Amino acid sequence: MADLYQFRGEPEEPLDCLYVLNTSGSDPLDRLELPAKDRKALKAKAKALAPRGEEGELISGECPMKAARRVTFVGVGEERKLTHAKVRSVLRTVIRQAARNREYQIGLALPVRIHGLPDGESRLFTILEAALADYTFDHFKSKKNEFDKIDGMHLIPLAGETEEELEARLEKVRLFGGAVRFARDLGNRPGSDLTPEALASAARDLAEESSGIRVTVLGPKELTKEKMGGILGVAKGSAEEPRLIVLEHRPKKPKKSIVLVGKGVTFDAGGISLKPSKGMEWMKYDMAGAATVLAVMRAIGAMELPIKVVGLVPAAENLPSGTALKPGDIITLSNGKTVEVDNTDAEGRLLLADALAYSAKFNPDVVIDLATLTGACVVALGHEAAGIMGNDPELTDRLVKLGEEVGERVWPLPLYDEYLDYLKSEWADLKNAGSRWGGPVTAGTFLKQFVPENVSWAHLDVAGVAYLESAHNGFGPGSTGFGVVLLLSYIERLLK
Repeated sequence: MADLYQFRGEPEEPLDCLYVLNTSGSDPLDRLELPAKDRKALKAKAKALAPRGEEGELISGECPMKAARRVTFVGVGEERKLTHAKVRSVLRTVIRQAARNREYQIGLALPVRIHGLPDGESRLFTILEAALADYTFDHFKSKKNEFDKIDGMHLIPLAGETEEELEARLEKVRLFGGAVRFARDLGNRPGSDLTPEALASAARDLAEESSGIRVTVLGPKELTKEKMGGILGVAKGSAEEPRLIVLEHRPKKPKKSIVLVGKGVTFDAGGISLKPSKGMEWMKYDMAGAATVLAVMRAIGAMELPIKVVGLVPAAENLPSGTALKPGDIITLSNGKTVEVDNTDAEGRLLLADALAYSAKFNPDVVIDLATLTGACVVALGHEAAGIMGNDPELTDRLVKLGEEVGERVWPLPLYDEYLDYLKSEWADLKNAGSRWGGPVTAGTFLKQFVPENVSWAHLDVAGVAYLESAHNGFGPGSTGFGVVLLLSYIERLLK
């Protein structure tokens, strides 16, 4: 992430370019905190270049301010139509332009408002999108990607925005943005590099870097003792041993307790119910929920909130072999329920079920799980929103509303009692998969059977939003880090 600075006075060396986001039908310069002479000079330059603010417009010229060599007006369209996705797309365009021009230090004037947000929140999330716009994953490339050329982003304050207000926003952006990048980096690592033990190692490193987090890792011996037949069963086909990673933030006298659970299937070939080979390489992202939980815990350690937060990451590979689970096998999960494995490719819910039952040990008020759980959720919602289900309408409604605010949309799906009939088994308490109908909600119904009693619970099916096979809504291909900002914002506001 390029360093973030306040743009006040004149830098020691002129910036390579000042980028000014420009809406149609308004003067962006009126909203900026600029010396009178600079405002006048920029207004004259804008009049000469005549930018119209139309979406996709890039108009450049020599900058009349001593602080920068060039100025580029960037059109974003009508402000009343400005969403998180549009801001993200525009800022990614800015970074790509700067990289092509070999502009290493750039100024950013972001006098735009995300529609529907208060000014303060709009400002925060606009800066966050700018901070993430240069993300690239080139760890395995011998030649690094062009985005790495951007060293510094210097933000011009808005009119009336004090130095203290802007610095507070920058600090929060650094924390949240760093967590999102951490989640994306984990998600983008290939299965050979990010095994269950490697994921556990990442959790240990995280805890060492943060004095507020402690980590415990359960291996096969401990999982057997806890009778976690779901985690152990999914891992049977792989040479890689499974793990249950437990991360804890335990402040003195916590006012609330929350448990986050993230599915950590580090590679999902489907087991004996083998997936088609086409597109199977994307199944390295089946641990996106785990990446989000680890990233959230990384940030929580620095936030020092009076809330007990626990992250649970059940991690395994789902591969076919002579020792793998077979369709029709019956396993016993940690709460004593027996499950007929109707489809070994419906493995994520088996891991999550054990972890959800285990969450009772931490006496949570709230449990939230995230998982790339069903392709059916992608069919239903595409790449625009995660599906959300739960047993507490107040919790669900709060996450839906918050998702709109932070730009990580979730959309409610029902969990009618009748869906449990879809999971009836002749031979066990439950089947792990129903018919072809209602895939996301039957999966959610399955998970509901393992949630501790009297606990508010929400399940986020992030299969359509956790990673992308091609560029979309300002994201490049690969991991998006979905859910990090949503969960951090939720926990941050939990006591309000």
